[in-house]
Amino acid sequence: MLKIFDNKYRVNYNDADFTGKLSISRLGNYILDTAGLHAMDLGISMQALKVRDMTWVISGLHFDFYSMPEINGFINIKTKISEYSKVTCKRDFFITDNDGKKIADVSSEWLIINTLTRRPVFLYEAFPEVGDLVFEKENQVEKYRHLRFNFLENARRLKYRVMYSDIDINAHLYSMRYLEMSLNMLGEEFFKSGRILSADLNFLSEVLCNQEVELVMQSPSLEIRQIEMRREEKPVFRVEFRVLSA
Repeated sequence: MLKIFDNKYRVNYNDADFTGKLSISRLGNYILDTAGLHAMDLGISMQALKVRDMTWVISGLHFDFYSMPEINGFINIKTKISEYSKVTCKRDFFITDNDGKKIADVSSEWLIINTLTRRPVFLYEAFPEVGDLVFEKENQVEKYRHLRFNFLENARRLKYRVMYSDIDINAHLYSMRYLEMSLNMLGEEFFKSGRILSADLNFLSEVLCNQEVELVMQSPSLEIRQIEMRREEKPVFRVEFRVLSA
């Protein structure tokens, strides 16, 4: 079992946005894939947990973005478990190009839930070896911030119904679809001249197929974009982007 796991990816055409660089949501796919491969190496993959009526779910993410690679570029992702508590596990990612130049640093927080009750289980019951696999506590990526917003009346709003293509193996809205829908709220014009410096994501509740959600966005300053997803007026997801605009 490897305490530090690394993997390499090539940026394909369908991984890039209109700027010709790796899109943020595709980078998110890469880190989740790497986390899954490391979990498989540790014997705690989705498949291994499924037979015990358990699964991994993500509760938060923090991204620091430096320089996104272009099409045909390569990215190297290293990941480790850096912290754990009774019910949560923090996993960090360090992403570079072939020359060692930083692309992004990412931290994530995970928990294991019972798929029958949809409630968290104690981490050490599902994963008793976790304490032996925490690596380099002093070298960590910043943890995601817990977000709360006060929206103004003129906040932008958009409704969306979750469909088959939006859901994942856990039969709920895929975590990167929350992010993609939030990026869509920023719009093409923003990405023509601006870029995202960092992001904090809070996953608050499951969203299932055929449920309708509403996204609400405001810009309390030139450097901040706040987006909340709601189902029946209750928040299910929040993200705050720190941006650089032209």
